[in-house]
Amino acid sequence: MKRLLTFFLICFSFVEYTRAEDIINYKYWDEGKLTWDDFQDTLSLKGVPSAFNAFLRIEKTEKRDGNTRTIRPEAQACFDKRHSFADRQIQNENLLRLFQLKYDLLEMYRRRLQTELNLGVVGIAADNRTRQYMDLYTEQSKKAEQETENGQNEIKLQEWEFYVTKELIENPAPSIPRISPRRFGYGFYLGTGASFPVGSIADYWDPAWQINVGFDLAYANTHLLCDFSAGTARTRQEITVSNGQITDTWLRNGHNTYTSISLGIGQQLISTKYFALMPYVGCIWSGYSDQAKIQEGRNERTTLSYTNFNWTAGICFDYRFSTTISLVPSFWRGHREIFTASIRTKLFINREQFHNFKIAPDDNGSMLRGCKLGFSVACLGFSRLLQIK
Repeated sequence: MKRLLTFFLICFSFVEYTRAEDIINYKYWDEGKLTWDDFQDTLSLKGVPSAFNAFLRIEKTEKRDGNTRTIRPEAQACFDKRHSFADRQIQNENLLRLFQLKYDLLEMYRRRLQTELNLGVVGIAADNRTRQYMDLYTEQSKKAEQETENGQNEIKLQEWEFYVTKELIENPAPSIPRISPRRFGYGFYLGTGASFPVGSIADYWDPAWQINVGFDLAYANTHLLCDFSAGTARTRQEITVSNGQITDTWLRNGHNTYTSISLGIGQQLISTKYFALMPYVGCIWSGYSDQAKIQEGRNERTTLSYTNFNWTAGICFDYRFSTTISLVPSFWRGHREIFTASIRTKLFINREQFHNFKIAPDDNGSMLRGCKLGFSVACLGFSRLLQIK
């Protein structure tokens, strides 16, 4: 246990250390203009009085608003304070203006790169575009140094400042793109619940506790719900069950497997940031079953059951405790998605009737009618594709 805690402590300390190093070593363009305090005053290269180091990079950033997280690829213009230096003897206003000019030039290309990221450029393509913009920046940066004579030509320096400032004003930093969910969505849920027999069925079985697994496919506000449930129920009386020549008796206080598979159509009536309400109707196959030994066989067993196919209806209430908007293209053909994690509570009623139901071997059989009232509580993960406007 101590080793495990030590391991997690080391991992946490490493993450915090790397974050602190990033803050100490780099300065970002939106943090303000450069000052001589941002430069090292110790020469790193012999015979080189000054050096300006900056670069473009792409990072995944996360912003949170209430229960909503927004993840997006963000292009950053980073000034490397650790590898930028200037001899105190040559530090003057014009040289600092040249360095600021180069940093503004890098920000101009950062904005162009961010625009492409917002349009869906990702992976190797994004890395290639980053290198291309860095090549353009390096070319223009060297040209600015030559034409301004390292900042000492005031007229040329003003011309370059005017050009870059004009570009930055006319092309402001791109904001997070406007998005909207597409019509198609899909989800998966896993949980537990119980169903309580009502009517004549309640005379023969106790409530059944079940595990629920299901899929939720949606188009706009219409949902297709596919649910599988399995559990056990205790018998209250002796029940005779047969299949052809095989007959068995389920004893009182025994346990049967109760299974149901349902398919329903739901219409979402209420959908907010935190809640959703959806009634549904559909069909269901359900029944009780147990294993029985084949008398003539050698350790062979078969399944005997009472099953039925009928209707079901219910209402789903979703509490949405977390939403993640990912502007990073996913594995599914590069689409961006919005993922919602919810607690889904479902109340339902299932109609049931079992044909040829017997309580004794010599019984002629009758129709056993009733219904099931139940509930389930499940964790739901639901995704919709995003449309960028």
